[in-house]
Parts: sequence; structure tokens; C-alpha cells
Amino acid sequence: MATANFVLGRGFDAEEALTKRRFVKAGAAAADPQVAAVAAETDVPVGVNEYDVTADDILAGKGASVQMIGIVEVEAVGAIAVGGLVSVSANGRAQPAVATERVVGVCVGTPSTNAGDVIDVLLALPGYILA
Repeated sequence: MATANFVLGRGFDAEEALTKRRFVKAGAAAADPQVAAVAAETDVPVGVNEYDVTADDILAGKGASVQMIGIVEVEAVGAIAVGGLVSVSANGRAQPAVATERVVGVCVGTPSTNAGDVIDVLLALPGYILA
């Protein structure tokens, strides 16, 4: 079973509805830091959103709880082995990293075999591009 052990978490305003256990990026508003869902493999994530945030939650003033350093639970797109390098998919899930993608962490426990499985990822943000 996946278990988080994060070192640094921070609250942000959510720019849009967010899904738990998915990577988020900095939002468009520069004056008031917000986060938004990762929408492309080339987005640079700032962390992993811990809880679902709905449009109604945003109207009620609820923000996002983003884990930025440590071991976090992330939803996977498919099979990822323990020790496998992780990059971000176009919908903010963890996927196996391949050349030219940004490595954002490593799977350190609870490997995935199916889409939607939750894995433990030791974050290495903002990541580096595999050559």
C-alpha cells in the first residue's frame, strides 16, 4: 500500500478544479501564486496535489495542498517498476520516463501494473531532461 512521507507541503489557491494524486504546475496569475493541472508532458510541475479540489471548493475558498519535496503518492498511467524513473503525462499522472522527457522522480515503492494504480514517488523537482 502506498504511503506518503513528504518533507515540504504548501497550500496554494487552485486556478481550476484539480484531481488528487496528480502533478500540478504554476498557474497563470503571477501576483497571487496559484496552481493548475498539468496539461502537457512539457509542463514543469511544482508538486503533487494531495486532495481533489472542485469548482465549488474554489468558490468556497478551499485551496490545493501541494506536496513539493519527499515521497508522495501519485496516480500512474500504467506499469512503473520500483526504481523506475518517472516523468509526467499530459494529464498529470506518473509515467515511465523516456529520452527527451523531464524526469521528476523515481518510483520507490508500490509499483504499478495498471492505469490508475497509486505509486510512491521520491520527487526530484523541477526535474531534468533525459538526453
